[in-house]
Amino acid sequence: MSLANWFFAHLLEIVGYVSAIILIPRILLERRHPGATLAWILAIGLLPYVGVPLYFFLGGRRIKKVVRELDRYYGRPVRDLSPDAAAMLPPPVRKISDLLQKAGAYSPVAGNRCRVIDDGVAAYRVLEEMLAGAEKTIEIETFILGRDEVGRLLVNLLARKARQGVKVRLLLDALGCFFSKGRFVQPLRDAGGEVGIFLPLMPLRSRWSANLRNHRKIVVVDGRRALVGGMNLAKVYLGPRVYRKRWKDVVLEVAGAGVTDIRQVFWYDWEYATGKQVDLTGHSPGVQSAAGGGSILQVVADGPANPDQRPLYSGVLAALYQAEKSIAVVSPYFVPDEPLSAALELAARMGREVKLVLPERSNHPLVDLAGGSFLPELLEAGVKIYRYQPRMIHAKLIVIDDRLAVVGTVNMDIRSFQLNFELATFLYSPGDVAAVAAVMTRVIADSRVVTREELAGRSRLRVFAEDICRVFSPVL
Repeated sequence: MSLANWFFAHLLEIVGYVSAIILIPRILLERRHPGATLAWILAIGLLPYVGVPLYFFLGGRRIKKVVRELDRYYGRPVRDLSPDAAAMLPPPVRKISDLLQKAGAYSPVAGNRCRVIDDGVAAYRVLEEMLAGAEKTIEIETFILGRDEVGRLLVNLLARKARQGVKVRLLLDALGCFFSKGRFVQPLRDAGGEVGIFLPLMPLRSRWSANLRNHRKIVVVDGRRALVGGMNLAKVYLGPRVYRKRWKDVVLEVAGAGVTDIRQVFWYDWEYATGKQVDLTGHSPGVQSAAGGGSILQVVADGPANPDQRPLYSGVLAALYQAEKSIAVVSPYFVPDEPLSAALELAARMGREVKLVLPERSNHPLVDLAGGSFLPELLEAGVKIYRYQPRMIHAKLIVIDDRLAVVGTVNMDIRSFQLNFELATFLYSPGDVAAVAAVMTRVIADSRVVTREELAGRSRLRVFAEDICRVFSPVL
């Protein structure tokens, strides 16, 4: 090794460790989630060449700066609970809805019609029918727009509607739509539609973030009908024909008063991402339809815009602790923090029937390893764990006591609850809860039971890998 190379190598080593020494106290003063604090300290202290650049790129003041900007754009959509909805909610459920509202969520509204769709072909047909019938506006927000057959079909359909005079707005996440946010959607731009990009990845603009992602999936047509749930706009999620490798997922069709709240979430995201203000003249958020009755639902948007209250995290955690008979959870990625894991364990130890459905193997091996470290403790507490067999399951569902159901985009992991922009719909009407429970029953029928013997038979290397990934899970 030449003297120049030796000097350069040692200079880099000194810079790396000096940076680590400077950054670690700073991280301690940022008052992050304890797990995230520990993960960053270990990453920076043990691997400074990797940890220091990642911290500057993913964490630190960049997140705080974005949060300050978000606070100026995102309102607090709090309003009084409608009398009809209030009268129809049982006291335990009312407590959850009140908590959600106080944390910044919309209040429950009646006057809705909901349909739970757990088939990709059926979901595509509904989406195609909605878009084809649009008369005034189409507003779509997605984490992934596939650069595939389905993506092309939808872009062409949107372009055709734009040429017909329909106002089309398409909001794409910069990371999830990395390969489809440019020339792929140019036909829509050429037809007069608008395309927005949420938080670009690289620091070439004033607003960017490599870590804060918009994970919401929203379709609103003419302000009257909406689709929300876990399905992205790609062949692996939905399409006009059966696809053998298609993931199992769920989308919720909503018509009625709740669509107004869903639409306002899109408007907030659109204005922040594009800087283009949406004309809200004549718009009254969350006004109940004149028909009244119908399904009662509550739209809950969460993300870095409200880091102190976290309505989704608070609502889910409170609902788990309030369960009296049963809890059923379906999640493609399971890396909970200690309070969420403890809530599931405690419910099982108190005699509640707790079921947790996970994929046999997800598309994120490191996340699978991190989540696997929680399973022995849950199983020992009495939680029934299932592995979905036919293919990857991407649905995010919760049913509690057959009186509350949650359909949305939020995974049972730290990233969803702490960093992503998410959207969930809390369903309170018996028919809607039963529909979600029916989907869960079908999913469990296609799943295998995880046994103590299976977990006890894991190799030492597997257990070690799970424990390591669990430590670093907050930054995965």
